[in-house]
Amino acid sequence: MMMNSNPKCGAFTKVALALMLLPLLNACGSDSDDVMPPTPPPTEVPDGDLSPELRKKFDLIVETETATEGTIKVFLGRWFPCSSLHPEMCSKDMPADFKLPEPGFDNVEAFETASKYNIRTMDDSKYYMEVDLKDLRAWREQSIREDIFVPGNYSLLDLMLYVSEQRDDFEVTLGDFNEARQSYDFTVSFDANGDGDFNDLATNYDEWGDYQNSDSWGVAMAHSGGAMLNDFNGYLETVYDRLDETLVRDTTDVRIHPVSKAFRDRVWQSHKDEVQFKKDNGGKVILKAITLDMEDTDGYGTDGNQAGIETIAEDIEVKAYNLRRDIYQEGVITSLDMVISANEAAKEAGSAEFGFTFWPTLYTGAKLGSYVMNEITHPGVGPSNTLRAEGLDGWNYSAGMNDYTLDIIVTQGGWPSAENFTNPQMAEQYNLNRECLWLREEDGSITTAKAQECIDHWYGTFGGNKLHVAMDNMVRNHGMEYVYFSWVKKMFLVYNVSQVNSVNEGRLAGDTYRFPAQVRGEDYIDIADINEAVAPLNDTHFGWNIADCALCHGINDIHVSEDAPVLDEEDKVKVKPYFCASCHGGNGAPFAHGETSRCFWCHSDDKAMKNHGQASKSMDFSEVECQGAPTLFRGPTNPGAHQEPFAEGTKGSCADKVPMQQVGKKTWDGKGYESLPAGRTRTLGNSDWHNTEDFPDPYSCVTCHITPEK
Repeated sequence: MMMNSNPKCGAFTKVALALMLLPLLNACGSDSDDVMPPTPPPTEVPDGDLSPELRKKFDLIVETETATEGTIKVFLGRWFPCSSLHPEMCSKDMPADFKLPEPGFDNVEAFETASKYNIRTMDDSKYYMEVDLKDLRAWREQSIREDIFVPGNYSLLDLMLYVSEQRDDFEVTLGDFNEARQSYDFTVSFDANGDGDFNDLATNYDEWGDYQNSDSWGVAMAHSGGAMLNDFNGYLETVYDRLDETLVRDTTDVRIHPVSKAFRDRVWQSHKDEVQFKKDNGGKVILKAITLDMEDTDGYGTDGNQAGIETIAEDIEVKAYNLRRDIYQEGVITSLDMVISANEAAKEAGSAEFGFTFWPTLYTGAKLGSYVMNEITHPGVGPSNTLRAEGLDGWNYSAGMNDYTLDIIVTQGGWPSAENFTNPQMAEQYNLNRECLWLREEDGSITTAKAQECIDHWYGTFGGNKLHVAMDNMVRNHGMEYVYFSWVKKMFLVYNVSQVNSVNEGRLAGDTYRFPAQVRGEDYIDIADINEAVAPLNDTHFGWNIADCALCHGINDIHVSEDAPVLDEEDKVKVKPYFCASCHGGNGAPFAHGETSRCFWCHSDDKAMKNHGQASKSMDFSEVECQGAPTLFRGPTNPGAHQEPFAEGTKGSCADKVPMQQVGKKTWDGKGYESLPAGRTRTLGNSDWHNTEDFPDPYSCVTCHITPEK
């Protein structure tokens, strides 16, 4: 895109954008010999309980505020994938002659085909409801756990009690506080057939039947990815945490369902073990160890057990830093407090140190609004001793007690069958002999019924100790035996991006071990050191704080005075705001905060960029021209390859054109991105598949927004 040929400007006002993660870029125009003024400091926020030294470990600290508006989606009853085992979970839109797939790892393709006929509940008109946060707050000012939540915040058990009061077919009875588990007991009655009583009792958890005063009910949940395609994720994630301590937030999907007695006992025992762990530590909240897994082995290590997983911090006494006073009562311990405490202890022990940042509402509409751990300093992370998350490469984590680390079945592919577990060859091929050990006979064998119970409750990669929940949203008042961090280095490949959007030095230097998706040479843009700008602008510049030079300066109207250097034709091709900054400085651009990738991810509706040309423009997928060739995930032995570039001028979301299913995501009814309703297909000028000319992400961003030394 060429610069505006009209040099006329209207009146400008200085733009004040507090707490921008990567705020306004530079403007370009008049030459000046004045010294560039210092970049404005970030907006001050309360220190909380962080020491000055700990505060330096945070790239960004904000005044947090819990959402007061939003919707929670609630599903009643168990979910199974549409298959020959559960035809009742198939859509009525399914063709009469459609052959239902048989469960089994050898039947993956058939399951993927049948997935578009999955339904969410037996009947959405009866067993699905949406709960508005404002209605939850109007119902009750305070959670039943007044010791955990400040008023206006609620737990999963509070949500269940609310749903119970709204319905005649679902009743939750609150029991006594169980001292052994440090959680409230409860029972559920459910009228599945709607006949007005609870007498037609189901004989097993997988049957659609009534329940009467049953203590074998649980919750699966997932925090939505926003308005793109996460309409429904059938699996959700198994919750082991105490339901009266687990925060329920806006844009959360919650499934309330019957569970087997073995699952109930497993969850209850995990609670008892935590309580005993605190007693054994003299009433102190202790984190026994932080472990590091650079191979991302899901906790199994390199040889099927936990070998190859390194302990990098241990025996940490945890204190509350109270960063989430908007959610939790003072003194409540979260997983984030555990890692901050480990960092504080590192000063004395010389062990690992950790860095943190804050993620707002993302460009997908996902309302994260949480602090995350984004950096580990320790020799185990590599030659530089420090490894920072960037873009789609980052740190995965789980936290819990050792006995429950591997409860979730991590082997994936379609939907397994009980016969996969009981067949010795299949069990060995898919590493199933290590799963659900608590359900097995003494000789390690497993019955068909127990194998099916294992699949129904524990299949799904995430759940138990490994949830998609931010660390500052997880209560850990009794301490934990471990927090486990693994380096996830394949997600740029998994999502088939054609724009790697990275200026990570390790990636640019060819570190394929930690950053396998490479920035191709022709895509990389030199980043100027604006501290060496020869003619930096100051606040007398009429476009001070305005990022897009083209708002005022035409390509033929710059450097025309006798004392200005002449721009030759090659220079004119390169004239973009970040090129102008190489001579004229940042034009008042505020400090950055350490990110070197995918700035668009956060700079959307919540922290929107202004005056950044096409990068600030919201557009429909159909208007976006696909760029480059997607990077394909080929597996651990061949981690990445490239397709042929899309034909020139190809338009529409690249996510609908790459072959990998992870990007061509489907809603439960089989729609892709480009067939979503109007208003649901919006994107910004920069994305994983497209970069603007004037403000390419992140190259132009890090040119002007410099991360200050701490």
